Amino acid sequence: MTATTHSDVETDRHWMLRARDVAEGARIQAAPNPSVGCVLVQHAKEVGAGCTQAPGQAHAEVVALQQAGAAARGATAYVTLEPCCHHGRTPPCVDALIAAGVARVVVAIEDPDSQVAGNGVRALRDAGIQVDVGVCSEEVFEQLRGYLHQRKTGSAYCLAKVAVSVDGRTAAEDGSSQWITCPEARADTHLLRAQSQAILVGVGTALVDKPKLTVRIPEQAEVRQPLRVLVDSRGSVAAEGPLFDTQLAPTLVLTTEQTPSEKIREWKNAGAEVEVLPELEGRVDMSQALKILGQRDILQVMVEGGATLLGSLANQSLINSLVVYVGPKILGDSGTPMLSGFAVPNIDVAPTLQLTDIRRLGNTSRLEYLLNPV
Repeated sequence: MTATTHSDVETDRHWMLRARDVAEGARIQAAPNPSVGCVLVQHAKEVGAGCTQAPGQAHAEVVALQQAGAAARGATAYVTLEPCCHHGRTPPCVDALIAAGVARVVVAIEDPDSQVAGNGVRALRDAGIQVDVGVCSEEVFEQLRGYLHQRKTGSAYCLAKVAVSVDGRTAAEDGSSQWITCPEARADTHLLRAQSQAILVGVGTALVDKPKLTVRIPEQAEVRQPLRVLVDSRGSVAAEGPLFDTQLAPTLVLTTEQTPSEKIREWKNAGAEVEVLPELEGRVDMSQALKILGQRDILQVMVEGGATLLGSLANQSLINSLVVYVGPKILGDSGTPMLSGFAVPNIDVAPTLQLTDIRRLGNTSRLEYLLNPV
């Protein structure tokens, strides 16, 4: 048995990070499949690369194998997630790798999906292929955390986005909030929307902003629009305006038994779907809301406010990631706080966030935090 050298380890890391970069191309199109990248290497040269295509189309391994052709025989495949071994919308990727004659497969993370869960690795080894698992697992985890969370818990991964002033306010005294941040930050928000499968808002945002909640990326004219989700416990929002224009995008209303049947009928007549969920302290139980979304194959839901909804999610420790855009304004004591109904009695019990990314977008600071990883 040949000992692994430092050079071998660094080579594996180099190519796996390349596979992770290739997987970025799937972040918008792949869901509900994971955004996977695959790179085929033969004699220290890349001979094929690919990422997961839209549902029903080729997975990353198949795209890379098609590009490599005969050069795949004897090559090493670097794959960010364990190759699938079951028939879904497409045939198993392990079969394609075996048929192509690859000599070795390097996997960053095992797939927690019950249909895979180590079976893909086992099938490759049974076919005489060398398999190594765990290369760059931490770096790849960041890219796949929505998928991994949904598969492990059954609930959608909760990404909360908020735009605040330097003093932490989301709106001025009169409720106005356009625009706290700059055009570059707003463009980044649309990228986050595109990488999510659902966008969730509460009553306040729906009534005040009358949002479309659609993805608008000029260079990508055809982007699959996320599901718009309105949380309205009592039926306060009328079935009108952009949010109920289902030609723009589909709409789902999550409510409780407090909402009159006439209002539910009004929402449905406008083309929205409606789910009646259990209550928690008089509001929609948000843990059940995330579970319902997970059952709909939503990997990541992006929460865009407002303060009451974010406070409710924070009280139940349901926010997994938080992206904060800090704009160059000061709105004072009378401005709207980021969270409402969320109290911290002392510093010892205050949630501790892990800062994972910080960057400048125009004159806005973008901060990303991890709160409750699974």
